[in-house]
Amino acid sequence: MTISAERRLGDSIAREIYRDADYIDDPLLGEYVQGIWQPLLAAARARGELSPEMAERFAWTIMMGRDRSVNAFALPGGYFGLHLGLLAVVANRAELASVLGHEMTHVTQRHIARMISREGQQSPWLLGAMILGVLAASRNPEAASAIITGSQAASIAGQLSFSRDMEREADRVGYGVMTQAGFAPEGFVTMFEKLQKGSQLNDSGGFPYLRSHPLTTARIADMQARQQLLPPGPPLRPMLDHVMLSARARVLSRPGIDTLRSWVAEADVANFVSLPPVRQAAVLYAASLAAVQM
Repeated sequence: MTISAERRLGDSIAREIYRDADYIDDPLLGEYVQGIWQPLLAAARARGELSPEMAERFAWTIMMGRDRSVNAFALPGGYFGLHLGLLAVVANRAELASVLGHEMTHVTQRHIARMISREGQQSPWLLGAMILGVLAASRNPEAASAIITGSQAASIAGQLSFSRDMEREADRVGYGVMTQAGFAPEGFVTMFEKLQKGSQLNDSGGFPYLRSHPLTTARIADMQARQQLLPPGPPLRPMLDHVMLSARARVLSRPGIDTLRSWVAEADVANFVSLPPVRQAAVLYAASLAAVQM
């Protein structure tokens, strides 16, 4: 599959995502994510992972959605999806960089094009329609039977998931990209452990291109082994801008009126004064935004 054809396929999918009611274009969250994304792109170019042709022709665009699940995914043509649920749980910039570096590698290594080529008997535009269907079904399980019907379609969806070898490659290259970009390598390990503990991401292979990060003990151990080859760095501490924007992501994900009320009340609990100043700022910011939403 040519780069131009993959970009056209990605454009058609992105147009539908931009029309979706869950799509959000928030300037504050967007600026923060770009502050992590651009150094990753620069590191990928420096390492030779991102060719000049691909850098010019692909979109390299992150689209954010209000979905509260902890997830990010890569799409054809250099488009990426990022759920507010993931922004809400990452503890620092390095953890977010590990996720974005992993997803970026799926595109720079042409994993999507390779999978489409392997399923060459299927029209790329049919596959694009199926991707959109699965994205919709992930938010509305009842729509799954209407969008993807029959054992044949389910089989195709399973075949389109990235292989284990591609996932390992995304781990390895993504780790190199995020560390070269200046982010702490511990972020890769802590993010994997967090996602595994929460059982948010799995290796079921049920969604084409909607790539969660299938986590196993072996993959976490591999990242820990790579980390041991580097000199120990300072402990990762939550930064003010990060905790504030994580709080913003939580509120903007439309969690429901009861949750908003609980965040407003959190600023009045007895142990508030004992919280670290950074945490106090996040609680007050979330309470203010929640009050505005109510």
